Amino acid sequence: MRYFLLLIPFVLQATFLNAQKSFDESLVFTDKVLSEITAREDIVGTSITIGLADSILFSKGYGLADRELKVPTQDYHKFRIYSLSKHITAIAAAKLHEDGLLDLDKKIIEYIPFLDENLHMITSRQLIGHIAGIRAYKDEEWQKVSNSVCITPFESIISFQNDPLEFKPGEAYSYTSFGYVLLSAVIEKVSGQPFMEYLEESFFKPLKLNITLDNADEIDNLTAKPYEYWKGTMYNARYANNTCKFGGGGFSASSKDVVLFNLAVHQGKVLNQESLNMVMTSMRLNNGDKTNYGFGLQYDTDAKGRYYAWHSGRSRGGRNALVIYPKKKLVVCISANTNGDGIVEEAESIAQSVLNEMEKN
Repeated sequence: MRYFLLLIPFVLQATFLNAQKSFDESLVFTDKVLSEITAREDIVGTSITIGLADSILFSKGYGLADRELKVPTQDYHKFRIYSLSKHITAIAAAKLHEDGLLDLDKKIIEYIPFLDENLHMITSRQLIGHIAGIRAYKDEEWQKVSNSVCITPFESIISFQNDPLEFKPGEAYSYTSFGYVLLSAVIEKVSGQPFMEYLEESFFKPLKLNITLDNADEIDNLTAKPYEYWKGTMYNARYANNTCKFGGGGFSASSKDVVLFNLAVHQGKVLNQESLNMVMTSMRLNNGDKTNYGFGLQYDTDAKGRYYAWHSGRSRGGRNALVIYPKKKLVVCISANTNGDGIVEEAESIAQSVLNEMEKN
């Protein structure tokens, strides 16, 4: 009996090693893909994290977080995640809904009574799904927003709240970050706390995540330096203060923190199962048509018919990709500190290589 007990640690260790070995092929593929991405002349540094179930399967930085100081990128370095912020914000709204504080189908005028008349008939669910009719950025408006500093989302909605809607709420789909700025204001009003304070106390601190509002005027030694590539030359990124974007594109986070947040969501640490099902389901228009967009995520099926969700986030000094296979609790996030074309296809191919290896074993 004593001999049997002595064997148990060795058996468990062997089991763990075999589990790790089962992903050798996909992790070699991952390393190859990220090495190739980072070797391109239009990218300075990247980071990838792969999460599966309740653990991190792979997390690594490539290239440089600061090319002038020759600082290697680590998986803890933060990037401007831009529109990946939307999913985090949508989860916050879903949690308030679950807690009975926010009815997603009530008109937001019931929560913010001083809104312009144009916005009276919009619901929070429509804001989340980009079906509210709120316009997107106009020409050069992104630059104006990026040169501003906001303390509260109510400052930011001034720029668009007087403009007429592009269509009747629920009648069409039109992607806009402004809708998530307004959602950030709803969350601030309903929670009774400043927007970022609510997220920090409700999600980031309990989950031990370092996700912040990206403020170029504040020094953060954990943030990778942003760059812009233009016509064959790499430049330090032009000034961009993303505080006025709030939940629409204003967050700074590491690829690891993005993955850890999503793993917690799919482990039931943030939402109950009913709320999670809602979050992973496409919105519908008034006529019943699916939009294939929901809570800060787009939904699709891969070549093998497997359902997954994804989103990209990119602009000045950053590009990102998030891919989630909810049934397998598989999450992949790639971030880079340089603007440019999206890297969603690479994230999708890595996620699919992990799944294929899982299905072989």
